[in-house]
Amino acid sequence: MKHHACIAIGINQYQLLQPLSYAQEDAEAVYTFLVEEAGFSKDGCLLMTDSSPSLGGNSTYPNRENILKLTENLCAQRLQQGDLLWCFFSGYGVSHEGKDYLMPVDGNPADIPGTGIPVELLLNTLKKAPTETMLVLVDMNRSQIVKAGETIGVQTADLARKLEIPTVLSCRPNQVSRETSALRQGFFTTALLEGLRSGQCMTLKGLDRFLSDRLPELCDHHLRPKQEPVMVVNPPGKAHLVILPDVAGVATSALAGRNGSMTVDAESNGFDRPLMGVATAQIDLPPATGNSQDAKTEMPSRTPVPNVAGSADRGGDRSNLQKPEDVDNGASDKSFLQQLILWSGATAIVLLLGVFVTNRSIFIGQQEGSPKLTAENAPKPSPQKSGLKSVTPGAGVSQKQPLAVSVDTASKPKPQPSSQQVWAEAKTLLKNGSASSFNNAVRKARSIPPTDPLYPQAQQDIERWSLTILDIANGRAARGDFLGAIGAAKLMPDANKPIYNQSKEAIVQWQDLSKQQQLNTALISAAKTKIKRGEASSYSKAIEQVNKIQPGEPKYEESQRLTGEWSETILKIAQLRSSQGKLKDAVEAASLVPSGTKSYQPARKAIAEWKTKLKQNKKG
Repeated sequence: MKHHACIAIGINQYQLLQPLSYAQEDAEAVYTFLVEEAGFSKDGCLLMTDSSPSLGGNSTYPNRENILKLTENLCAQRLQQGDLLWCFFSGYGVSHEGKDYLMPVDGNPADIPGTGIPVELLLNTLKKAPTETMLVLVDMNRSQIVKAGETIGVQTADLARKLEIPTVLSCRPNQVSRETSALRQGFFTTALLEGLRSGQCMTLKGLDRFLSDRLPELCDHHLRPKQEPVMVVNPPGKAHLVILPDVAGVATSALAGRNGSMTVDAESNGFDRPLMGVATAQIDLPPATGNSQDAKTEMPSRTPVPNVAGSADRGGDRSNLQKPEDVDNGASDKSFLQQLILWSGATAIVLLLGVFVTNRSIFIGQQEGSPKLTAENAPKPSPQKSGLKSVTPGAGVSQKQPLAVSVDTASKPKPQPSSQQVWAEAKTLLKNGSASSFNNAVRKARSIPPTDPLYPQAQQDIERWSLTILDIANGRAARGDFLGAIGAAKLMPDANKPIYNQSKEAIVQWQDLSKQQQLNTALISAAKTKIKRGEASSYSKAIEQVNKIQPGEPKYEESQRLTGEWSETILKIAQLRSSQGKLKDAVEAASLVPSGTKSYQPARKAIAEWKTKLKQNKKG
């Protein structure tokens, strides 16, 4: 009997990094789907989050030691040939000196190689498992410690190709993987679960097609920057690998019915999109990463389907391999498209007619040929009907004085814009994506009355736009821009009370953090002034100063980075003194390297060597 196992890791509350909001929720959602809906055995599934329960008496707290140990144990003890293994990670990812690292809950930005989990180590551990049927999904959020120019995911994709482990990255190396309050999840996980529940992602090929369409669409719907997934599959024939157990016994030919019009034969083992092999032009990988299709294999075209959630797998059809039922589906799609065009045209005409009628006076204006009403040609009131006396020349009125006539020319009131126009105008305000633009859009949409048919949709948009303001504020806070976060949060409208109250609470926290940030910034500046070039003790004093900044406080990551750099400088000073024959001074300097830094162990080793030489010199 086959076993199906999964490893789901999600970390929100990092010890030494800014917390994430929904990484834990992502891992829990994937784990729950696999266990409760996809038929994975709970005994073979491992969940590791900030608050996950122990498993078999072993802690599942996602620190470095536990992740590596439990992953190795699961691969060695729970799996056998032909089993299916999923590995999902949601948390911080870092690229350091060309290598990708997953950051565990205890990952230290000052010592990434020593505390991070090399992707290479994790993939090699999975490769040692008895089964080759596996899928790795990596949702790496960029940390502030990532240096400019470093891209996350390039090495991961290259390793996945070399080790032949199917791997999905949540975004391209030049993009950012995001989460949102509106979904209470990351965009990648939301799209992933939609696809798995739709029945369109039973194979790697179906999963790639769905994610490639749905993930950018989801980001666009929530007005966030585009996020495009990257799938790495090598050899290309693995594209048809079944990744959900409930179809494990279904013949390959039957999969076409469940995954769109996909056909499988001896010559069509490649992918229909270069992305499936990781496009070299997009992430700068070796040419071997590209599609390795046979030259005779026809590249199918992709035809988008309007309904994402309910449509079949959106793969291209091959006319020379098309089955009869595929022809019917094509005709049905064509008929649907024709009806959609007709209905869209009719709807547009009705809307234009409504706008014309509503603004008739603007379009028609004054009728041509109508005499212009002036004092000279205005109709004079009849004395008998108006009750006024007839005025004749010579009766106190000069014949040369013009007769003043008052005419009531009050115009009609300006027509109010329709709710449809208000709603459309609200959406146009969102173009620049700023917090103020979302605030303005909410104000505009709130003018739609509860009796209007558009009111429910407007309320949904108001809530979504309000959550986006909160996302913008949280994003600024995560970058350490607390004043910017406060400014954005203050633009939160009171349309949705829970969200409004949440923003108010956040403002109070950010105000405290902003004050602490100013203090820590001053502390770091003061520490830098203590440094004297070539003097190891001055660096030691600076390190002692910045170490007053506690974990979780603003500027902590910077203080740890400086500690690592200054510790390395102290060791270099010691090595320079040793090369000059000043062994005693070298030992004294190296002793100042603090523990917990990557320079500490090399310093201790050097001290032992220099002390040995000093003893030998005394004996000599």
